[in-house]
Amino acid sequence: MIHISKEEARNYLVRYHNLDGIEDFYGEEGVLKYFRRVGSIQYDPLNVVGRNPDLVLQSRIKDYSHEMLGSLLYEKRCLLDGWDKMMSIYSREDWPFFSRVRKEKEVQIKELLKRRNSVEAFQLIDEIRIMLKEQGPLQSNRIPTKTTNPGSWGHRKLSSAALDFMFHTGELGIYNKINTQKVYDLIENLLPHNLIGGADPFQSDHEFCKWYVKRRIGSVGLLWNKNGGGWLGDFIQKKELRNEIIKELIEEGEILEIQVEGINAVFYIRKEDKEFFNNKLEYREARFLAPLDNMLWDREMTKAIFDFDYSWEVYVPINKRKYGYYVLPVLYKNRFVARFEPEIHRNNDPLVIKNWWWENDIEITADMKSAIENEFENFCRYLHCESVQMKF
Repeated sequence: MIHISKEEARNYLVRYHNLDGIEDFYGEEGVLKYFRRVGSIQYDPLNVVGRNPDLVLQSRIKDYSHEMLGSLLYEKRCLLDGWDKMMSIYSREDWPFFSRVRKEKEVQIKELLKRRNSVEAFQLIDEIRIMLKEQGPLQSNRIPTKTTNPGSWGHRKLSSAALDFMFHTGELGIYNKINTQKVYDLIENLLPHNLIGGADPFQSDHEFCKWYVKRRIGSVGLLWNKNGGGWLGDFIQKKELRNEIIKELIEEGEILEIQVEGINAVFYIRKEDKEFFNNKLEYREARFLAPLDNMLWDREMTKAIFDFDYSWEVYVPINKRKYGYYVLPVLYKNRFVARFEPEIHRNNDPLVIKNWWWENDIEITADMKSAIENEFENFCRYLHCESVQMKF
């Protein structure tokens, strides 16, 4: 077991996620390098100052713009939309590895539609399949069916339920998105045949779970085995199963045990990631992180290592929010020093900051302020705007 301090754990995570900018992650190739490291980034459709994947990437990739991700998803198709922790984006090479997740989603959605009195959706699958073969990619709101769900909840249109089922089970993929509106096509038209026609690489659920647990550790970089946001998703949510899998991975040398001073829990890293340990972090930059940033997936772990208590309050009623609707954490060196709430940004308008909160016990220095000002310049370039307005 490797023993480290909290400071070393913070340094490791900052280095692992290239939040120090040491590695030359630039352009679309930089985006792909990061995906190869972490496996996937969680998707969320809310767009205040960019959607969650864009916010994750802008903090790691030099001169990032959202057009890069769009190109890799819907033009070059090096990446794809799929289910992982939640709805996510991951490399197309991972498609065969998620075969069991798609089969599990099939079981789940069938049961869900049954509970919602929406099983008639399955009668539309052949019709949708024929339409796509004859007409090519179709925007979801243009599927010409008048059949609606008579129930009071669930998909309003049964065609939407059918499309959702076909997507999650792997028959359809996302050809493009118009804002958040999906344009679907048959997966055979979007991915190479050797990927969609290949066999499941795993002989059993247990073998798959070993791959999946190790992959999930890599998605965060450093992860403990407590139930929480880091372990969301099918197959690996049960701690009892993870205990067994983690024990095997340790015995096989695939993952390493880490003890962080002052934290009563064992952490894990992949064996190949030991190189990211660096006791000295000399950079002096600031970064604005995404609400669903990979490094923040487990909020309790974030609090334990960074002494930073963060929750995403976007779905919390206004009168119960501690901070604001869409609040971004501010990282300086290896500490979270502040958080801020931006207004919704569109076009080339100035970036408007509604609220800013410094963390308690933070010594605000000239270097820190300068680093944050520089990061606002970077953030404005990412948003294609020229100025920042402070409203607080």
